Amino acid sequence: MVHATPVPREVSAARTREALIDAALELFARDGFDATHADRIAERAGVSPRTFFRYFPTKESVVFHRDHWFMRSFAATYVEQPSGLSDYAALRATFVEQAAGFGELRARIETYRVAVDSSSVLLGREQVHLADHAVTLSDAIARRRGVREVDDDATTLGIVALVLYQRALRRWLDGPPARELAKLVDEEFARLPALVS
Repeated sequence: MVHATPVPREVSAARTREALIDAALELFARDGFDATHADRIAERAGVSPRTFFRYFPTKESVVFHRDHWFMRSFAATYVEQPSGLSDYAALRATFVEQAAGFGELRARIETYRVAVDSSSVLLGREQVHLADHAVTLSDAIARRRGVREVDDDATTLGIVALVLYQRALRRWLDGPPARELAKLVDEEFARLPALVS
């Protein structure tokens, strides 16, 4: 008799969370955010509605879960950039590094984009999340500088870096699949100094 290897609780929880996110984004992209209810998401993911709400308090929160992971990962990588790099160069290097390999995630990101664009509620929530991301970047800039307080320069730089990344992401999604997001990010960061000098 073959015994199944038990799956650690954390792995099982991560799989369930990912299944819920994928199901939600697929349904939002196909049917629209407003027309999709949590019970349909749960059914699509193969879990109960109670399980959905164990992982996500609202159906809006399921959409932006991966964004939080990306920004936490970004901030940790940015803080570790070599001290000889300027803040701008370190942001550029980190965004390029983080964008490498996104080709395999393109279908998921496209589904996310269609899902968010399907709803004014999600577009509004996305703006709130982008503002939170700008704060995360500004905090990371201050940490890398070794200071406690975020100044106006760090805030401006965080916002600008996020805009450059978002522009590259849109160009990538609107362009041919063969293009690399990391290259587009690098182009966006290279363009700015030429514009302001």
